[in-house]
Amino acid sequence: MKTLVSRLQTTAHLDRLRILGLCAHADLTICGLAEVLGLRREQVVRHVRVLTRANFLCCNEQRPQSSYHLQTGGRDGGLAQLLVDLLPHDDEYHKRDLERLEAVQEAWSNGTAA
Repeated sequence: MKTLVSRLQTTAHLDRLRILGLCAHADLTICGLAEVLGLRREQVVRHVRVLTRANFLCCNEQRPQSSYHLQTGGRDGGLAQLLVDLLPHDDEYHKRDLERLEAVQEAWSNGTAA
């Protein structure tokens, strides 16, 4: 029970939940997350490090930049996916983040900045 409480406390931060929500939809770099979320890179690094150490995110260590995606399955029965599934679809942060992700991905595919 204490392990579950500890894991839930790890995600009990608005920006960490936003990161989980985005990484469930795409592999994203630190810079990509910072751009979509409108946060400083250092903030994103700190949150991603915490989420990765707690096995909520997986790192694809491809050069030149590593990317991150949601860790599904695992020994905790998919807690990360469950948390993402619980994110309210009508939440303003979540909707805006997904809209921004779509716009940024489109700009990336066109070779332009968002």
